[in-house]
Amino acid sequence: MLKKFLEKAKQIFTKNGSRKFIERAAIVALIGVMFLIAGSVLFEKNPRSSLESGTSSNTLGNTEVKTGEGAVETLNQTEKNLKNETELRLKAILSQISGAGKVDVMITFYSGNEFIPAADVNTSENDTQEKDKEGGSRVIKQTDKESTTIYQEVDGVKKPFIIKEILPKVKGVVVVADGAADAEVKADLVKATEALLDIAVHKIQVFQRDSN
Repeated sequence: MLKKFLEKAKQIFTKNGSRKFIERAAIVALIGVMFLIAGSVLFEKNPRSSLESGTSSNTLGNTEVKTGEGAVETLNQTEKNLKNETELRLKAILSQISGAGKVDVMITFYSGNEFIPAADVNTSENDTQEKDKEGGSRVIKQTDKESTTIYQEVDGVKKPFIIKEILPKVKGVVVVADGAADAEVKADLVKATEALLDIAVHKIQVFQRDSN
């Protein structure tokens, strides 16, 4: 099929002599150049759009909650996943305690994840010797530390190079269970929660589910 197309094109170009051939060839070349220019413009715009979209998706990956005085508190998606996963696993374990019945839990955390960036630390020490009026002397040591955060470039954006992530600590737990009216069951629920989350007993509250 390609061979037939080429033969037909050759016939068209050679039909009315070399002059006609040159004219048609020039027109075809001009059209080809126009297509190349249009294509390069389109391909240039697409990467920019994808880059801007990628930046937006990173921003939307976090949930921003406005607090007092116009401050913005960012809750990272990782923190939300940690909360949901911890609640589900705790609920699954507590539900297996004898007499507990159906169990629901809610966990609250202190401030969100803490990220520790890499830093270039320069330390300088200076010793100064002073003499008093009685002829005695003393040495004063002065230590200065200068810390500079190390950044990395990701998709053209400079971001701190994170070397450690500290997960938030549990602030409190509320457990609602069908069998919490039984003192022994309630005590078992508290002990299990204390052991699993490594928190103090006074931060755990267990209630019986409303039967209505």
